[in-house]
Amino acid sequence: MLLKLSRWTLLMLVCGLAVTGCSIPEPPQQSAATNISNQQVKAHQQRLQRINRWQLSGRFALTELESNNRDSAYLRWRSTPAEQDVVITHPLRGELAHLNIRSTRASIKVDGKQVESHSADTLLYRYTGMRLPVEELPDWLLGRLDPQFTQFTFDQRGRLISARYRTPKGEQWQLTWFYQPQQLLPEQVHAETPRLKLKIQAQSWETQPSLNQLAN
Repeated sequence: MLLKLSRWTLLMLVCGLAVTGCSIPEPPQQSAATNISNQQVKAHQQRLQRINRWQLSGRFALTELESNNRDSAYLRWRSTPAEQDVVITHPLRGELAHLNIRSTRASIKVDGKQVESHSADTLLYRYTGMRLPVEELPDWLLGRLDPQFTQFTFDQRGRLISARYRTPKGEQWQLTWFYQPQQLLPEQVHAETPRLKLKIQAQSWETQPSLNQLAN
């Protein structure tokens, strides 16, 4: 039987010692547009929907708000129609964890041991005791508009900058997106509940079609 690890054990295994320079700077606040048209929002979302393969290289930070426990690391997230593949690394120790998600199974490899489950959310909950929105994150990272979003706002370019989302299990997430002025995809995505705050910073994006093609 798989023993359920304490809440922060997995992240301690993943991150090891604190990663020097891995903290994510707080981005400047962005203003919501008051006169954005549905056509602008639709045009931006259509560009995002054309992306069928992408890779994000960057960093993440997770904070437990009550205790202020924090963990951070580097990650590479590769997304295709068939799978999500997430590799978490340390600049000195190399690969620390590898999460792979397909339609019928998810697996995680930590410290040389691999465990499988029917879903990524279930797998990480068994390890950490936390319900992380792993299966929703691919769309969130791109800034795609979900029909389940409420209280959403957009900037002057029609990009999503804030929304609320309630998971099927009742977790309420406050989402915030941050962009560079001419950027199609977010530079940072923050997802927060009353207990947790997850921050992901993209240092580079690779997409198919390319970002240049999507801009046309």
